[in-house]
Amino acid sequence: MLGGKNNFTLALFVLCGLPLAHSYTAEIPDSPPYHWTQFVHVEGQPEPVPVEWVATPEGKFAHSIKIPNPVPKDSGYLKGMTSEKYFEHLCKTEAGEFIYKSVDNVEGFYFMRPPKRPTDDDLKDRYKLEAPEIERTFQLRRAQPEERGKIFINPPWAIYTFVEEPAPNIAQGSYVRVFGYKQNVSPMKTELVNDLKSRYGLIWRGLKRPYDREHAIAGSEWIVLDLKTKEILSVLRDYALSGRTPNTPQHIWWLNALNCPNSPAKNIHSNRFYVFIVKSLTPIAGIEK
Repeated sequence: MLGGKNNFTLALFVLCGLPLAHSYTAEIPDSPPYHWTQFVHVEGQPEPVPVEWVATPEGKFAHSIKIPNPVPKDSGYLKGMTSEKYFEHLCKTEAGEFIYKSVDNVEGFYFMRPPKRPTDDDLKDRYKLEAPEIERTFQLRRAQPEERGKIFINPPWAIYTFVEEPAPNIAQGSYVRVFGYKQNVSPMKTELVNDLKSRYGLIWRGLKRPYDREHAIAGSEWIVLDLKTKEILSVLRDYALSGRTPNTPQHIWWLNALNCPNSPAKNIHSNRFYVFIVKSLTPIAGIEK
């Protein structure tokens, strides 16, 4: 996260779409560009993905999921396509919100793969992040379960009563449960538990398409599933386009990247994830005042 008074002002400039001073890159040295060097075939995608994407059990599981409408191996890329044309094509032919089944009266769910909090250097790197369109949202929150939980149980409408996550330290318990939201009262409560209360899960993954990052394009998928039957309830697929920021070494700044025009995720505000998930998991509760 940006640090200090000057950098807080800088963050506001970025979020408001205002130009940045060129002295920014001179004051903060940039890390060397990241590169993918090894790729592996996965069941959930037609393209091999970087090994970094499946380096954790949660990543392996995410990329093993077969969804009802996978992207085709042929992305439709044509030699000589500009980044804008390729992005427009991917958005038109592949992006969208796909709801296969809805269930009512859901108390909460298991957030199966909480993203790490990306740094400024991560957000300026073409390859470092797996799904920058998703991960950028979590730079604006503290790296704590109760902060991530607010995305789903602190919007200004009907809410889930709890969200569960993998515990960061398995020795203390298998899962963390966030609960106890009351309007205008913080923080929420957390507890370490050994068993999940959730019947349903939410997980995300990056989406690899031919020549995507070379064109400053990054794809992602959110997946809602039944933890017991492994049935897929819904998928949100989106693409992000960067490469338009002149004062970073590669013109990359994923924080202000464009989303697909036809996507419900048109900005980086966290409520967009809630808007997607409630279409397949209808919350049981209203807000307790």
